[in-house]
Amino acid sequence: MKIKLIFGLILLGLVAVVALQNAEIVTVQFLLWQFSLPRALMILGSMGVGLIAGLIFGTFSRGRSRVAK
Repeated sequence: MKIKLIFGLILLGLVAVVALQNAEIVTVQFLLWQFSLPRALMILGSMGVGLIAGLIFGTFSRGRSRVAK
């Protein structure tokens, strides 16, 4: 458990460093919307969405394996 925490903190630090080095403004087109935001915000937002999706799918798969046993 402690190794996962350390690995997660290191990964978060690396993502933060990369995000801070990408401060320029980019235009994002998503379906019918178009907006401009800093690339760092886009990187951190993508990481957040991936983290939440991983937690949700991990919880569901863990629950299924417990029910199957």
